[in-house]
Amino acid sequence: MAKLWTLRYVQELAGTFLLPLVIILLCLPLRDWISPTDVAMLQLLWVAWQAQQYGWRWASLTTLVSVLVLNWCFVPPYYTFDVHDASFLISFVVMVLLGLLISLLSDRSKQQVKRLRYAMSQTRGMYMLAKGLGQRQDWQKQCAYTAKLLSRRLGASVQLVAGPQPQVTTEQALLAVGAPAVAWIVVPECFLSSHPTLLHTAQSLLAQSYARLELSEKAQQDRVKAQLEQQKAMLLRSLSHDLRTPLATIMGASSMLADPQLQLSTEQRQQQAQNIYQQSQILNQHFEKVLELSKAQLSTHRIQHCDFSSDDLVAGALARRGDQAAELSTYLICNAATPLKGDLELLEIALANMLENALRYGAAPFELTIGQTASHCFVRLSNGLKSVAPAARDKGHGLGLNICQAVAALHQGKFELHTDSASEKVTAVLEWPLC
Repeated sequence: MAKLWTLRYVQELAGTFLLPLVIILLCLPLRDWISPTDVAMLQLLWVAWQAQQYGWRWASLTTLVSVLVLNWCFVPPYYTFDVHDASFLISFVVMVLLGLLISLLSDRSKQQVKRLRYAMSQTRGMYMLAKGLGQRQDWQKQCAYTAKLLSRRLGASVQLVAGPQPQVTTEQALLAVGAPAVAWIVVPECFLSSHPTLLHTAQSLLAQSYARLELSEKAQQDRVKAQLEQQKAMLLRSLSHDLRTPLATIMGASSMLADPQLQLSTEQRQQQAQNIYQQSQILNQHFEKVLELSKAQLSTHRIQHCDFSSDDLVAGALARRGDQAAELSTYLICNAATPLKGDLELLEIALANMLENALRYGAAPFELTIGQTASHCFVRLSNGLKSVAPAARDKGHGLGLNICQAVAALHQGKFELHTDSASEKVTAVLEWPLC
């Protein structure tokens, strides 16, 4: 740094004292053909360049040196500072004033250009900061981007620390982001005065971005709660049919057996007992689904995202339907193992209900496709339509659809059931985005 300063100082001295003399020496052989005014114009041109490069002080000194050298070499009597012609005195005064004016105007122009470049640099930095924050939806990524951008624009190390106030040295300054502070910008103290606009704009934009992310997260939570409430209302509507129908059958059959006035044969009693047992099994399955749906619909339940294989998902779903696992495995066609991400327990519950509905209301084979794209994961189950519907049928596929819809809502995804009459196929699709 000292070498650079010394070199610049030598250049300033050479431009002030040596170059005016070089101009005079180059023009000296042409003294009989050019006038002192022509030489003065050349010197003023050099004064303007000197003012643009080194400022008005060095340019003013260059003007005085140029006038003295011009008087010495081009004004009779030569090689003296005497001036016998008064017109030359006027020319010298005008040259000095004009040189000083050129110096001041050039220096002012230089300062204005410097301020304009500074303002453009600050504006560009603020634009890039606002654009970059808008493109990032994660708070940690926004902090990292801001620190990197400020460090590049300022040419110094800038840190952005989230959490409590950090300890800094006397040469560093802190800028709080938000009120109360959620993060701190650690910047060298000297840049607070040289780049205040950029730093305070970054402070404000970060605070606004954090508030926007908080509002977005709260809005998403409100949407999930609204979806859960809607699923609970659907559950209440389903309970009126799915639970009361077998319960009414049990009550009717048991009342017949308990009525002393009815003379029933042994075969009739066995038939009624068989009906009670079958309806009890159906009722027990419904209560298990209600428990599964209640677990999936708990508003305090937090999704436990983890990485797992599609084989683990299928195995867990079949294990939840142990009495039907053997029959499902016989007709189930799965694709190769695929990595997935989500709440494995909830997805097992959803897939178990999809398989149960397919077995109960559909026809084999059951084609199960599980995969992952760049933006989301999906589970797709296709099966044929039964030609004859069963006598005891859950309306709307029972609680299984509600369970799948609740699981999809908790994963911020969707569940759809499509029936293609032309191909006589039913397709159930569960999709959820990658986090």
